[in-house]
Amino acid sequence: MATRKVRGKTGAVAAAPAATVSTPRARRRSAPRNAAEGYARRLFDARPDRVDLRDRAYAPPLRSLPPLWPDDASVARWLPGYIEAGRVDDQQRDGACTGFGLACVVNYLLWTRAIDSGHAGPVAAVSPRMLYELARRYDEWPGEQYDGSSCRGALKGWHKHGVCSAEFWPYRNQAGRAVLLAPQPGWERDAITRPLGVYYRVDRQSVVDLQAAIADIGAVYVSARTHPGWARVAAAPMPRRHADLPLIPLPDPADRQRGGHAFALVGYNEHGFVVQNSWGERWGARGFAVLRYDDWAIHATDAWVCALGVPCEPSTERLAGVRWPVGSGRSLSTRDESARNPHNPPDDPWPIDHEFRNPAYHPWSTARAYAHTLVAGNDGAVDVADVTRGVGGDALAYVRDIALARPLAAAVAGAPLRLLVYAHGGLNAEAESIARIRVVAPYLLANGIYPLFLTWKTGPLETLQDVFADHVRAFFGLGTGDRSGALLGIDDEQWDRGVERLARVTVRGLWSEMRENAERGARDGHLLALLAGALAELRTALAATGSALELHLAGHSAGSILLGHLVDRLGRAAGGVRVDSCALFAAACSARFAVAHFVGAPAAVLAPERMFLHHLSEQNEKDDFLVGSAAANLYGKSLLYLVSRALDDERKMPLLGMERALDPAFNSGDYWAERELPLLVRLQAGLAGATRTPVTAPRVRTTRTGESIAAAHGAFDNSVDLLTATITRVTGAPPVTEIEWLDY
Repeated sequence: MATRKVRGKTGAVAAAPAATVSTPRARRRSAPRNAAEGYARRLFDARPDRVDLRDRAYAPPLRSLPPLWPDDASVARWLPGYIEAGRVDDQQRDGACTGFGLACVVNYLLWTRAIDSGHAGPVAAVSPRMLYELARRYDEWPGEQYDGSSCRGALKGWHKHGVCSAEFWPYRNQAGRAVLLAPQPGWERDAITRPLGVYYRVDRQSVVDLQAAIADIGAVYVSARTHPGWARVAAAPMPRRHADLPLIPLPDPADRQRGGHAFALVGYNEHGFVVQNSWGERWGARGFAVLRYDDWAIHATDAWVCALGVPCEPSTERLAGVRWPVGSGRSLSTRDESARNPHNPPDDPWPIDHEFRNPAYHPWSTARAYAHTLVAGNDGAVDVADVTRGVGGDALAYVRDIALARPLAAAVAGAPLRLLVYAHGGLNAEAESIARIRVVAPYLLANGIYPLFLTWKTGPLETLQDVFADHVRAFFGLGTGDRSGALLGIDDEQWDRGVERLARVTVRGLWSEMRENAERGARDGHLLALLAGALAELRTALAATGSALELHLAGHSAGSILLGHLVDRLGRAAGGVRVDSCALFAAACSARFAVAHFVGAPAAVLAPERMFLHHLSEQNEKDDFLVGSAAANLYGKSLLYLVSRALDDERKMPLLGMERALDPAFNSGDYWAERELPLLVRLQAGLAGATRTPVTAPRVRTTRTGESIAAAHGAFDNSVDLLTATITRVTGAPPVTEIEWLDY
């Protein structure tokens, strides 16, 4: 597209940037005939930001403000070329205003910077699709199906991923339909050239602060509740000065408010703020109008000022990470220069910083860990982590990519593919689980095992422990360092029984919900069912190449519940999918569950001889203080004791991961619920051929140099000896070199 000459600040002629998006004419084909018609068709679903005390507040500089911004000369210099280049988009009926509104801000800042700097090359319009999908991801409320999002969610997405051009990731397909398309190759490299710089929350009730922010940066990203006055704004020709901008009429007394809408404030004058909207060029003066100050004061919800950042260096880790979720506290430009190991990347630092003797054991990047992980969301559904697939994207295609296409590509023709599915225990939420996967996965792959991890979106047991501790402290009026029972003159056993009764009332529902989510994961279309189907396909595909699938399962704590349901689905797959070994570490499933899902599995799928049970000794179980320590505890036994005595269906429910449940000497009502004893006998008989390995030592080794931690319920995936035994069992040989560091 040819460039158009405009006047710069000094009177010199500069070339206006050419657009690289579809022309305004093409985009207006399906636009409404007038503002009122468009208003009636639109979806208003911008959500107010949730309260977050970490927000950084904007502090205006102490200076006099110009009477209007931008001045009329700048309006004439900036807006006509901006509009003709197609920078006023129309979201039409889609509730994607958080993406379109932030795109308005970014496009406007890029355009005005280019004009003022005399830049003569093209300035691409940014992708509202990418910004909207990221807003939904970082706003997500587990269990809710919604299309709306907030300004903070969109800003977090831009901060963590940058934003590519609309050419790389369009909002609509060639037919003009709003559909989620995969971005074009190279979108990651393009996105990191437009990072977010600093951003601050602006006091929405302070008109002066907003005016200062606009004069400071040029545009402010806002949201507000709309009303029918937005539909009655007068149409006007191309704006070349403030007087050309129509006012948004105030609502009539009978008018009803509509939902929230996100947009850009790109100026101010004596009447109000200059709005750039995303309702097409037929709204206002080719997409611009003035929102009166009184109107803003009544209907405003959020305001943010943000600045363009410096393009990032395209490192391997940074480019790979743009596709996957970024953890709390990190952004596209975050760097950690404190690492001692020169191989530890500053833009994606390792969870542990050690010197490795075997380079193959170096921790993986976050992106690589996600490519080997399936996350269980609410109701056992697949949480699609790949941001290019959108929130609630095609779960089947995603699971087939992670559990079929990628392992198949890694297989060697004629050799068996050893694949280990490791189910995390629910003690950690997604981000911390990914950090652990980054450390553990290289040990497995370096020893010829393809790792595939199942983890939880929210860390249900971590949440349970936190809520449990809060309830106990509140109920008994304890501080964080109090010794609980001793403080009140109660012996430990009495105290624990009282706490168990409290837990049954206050947090049992969380445990039940976690089990229900795992069970729902086995339903058609959910995570475990889709995974079983992908593994069955993988077995068939490998057989066609002369290879075979060796499937191994391992699970910690509540991960045993996921694996039990997975075994069921593997048995229902065509011909059944054989499990070559199943190792359970401190299994938190009941004897009733274990009989139904492990003992009851077809022998062709899982025989007792292929099961390996690792558990704490009874003494270690009692020495494992669930919350606190021996000096200051709220419950003086392990998590499994709390589940058994307070959270499961019966009080004193036998659990597979408890040593006593596997010993017939304890088969009495003194130790277990009477009605569970027949099932307990069946469990012990059914698992007679399984291999049991109790952890009897009071501490477990976590490093090659001998550091250790207490033998506790949460220590299994830190154990060097346990990981060594797992690798040896799966491969039939010891690790190629010793396991080095598991002290995350």
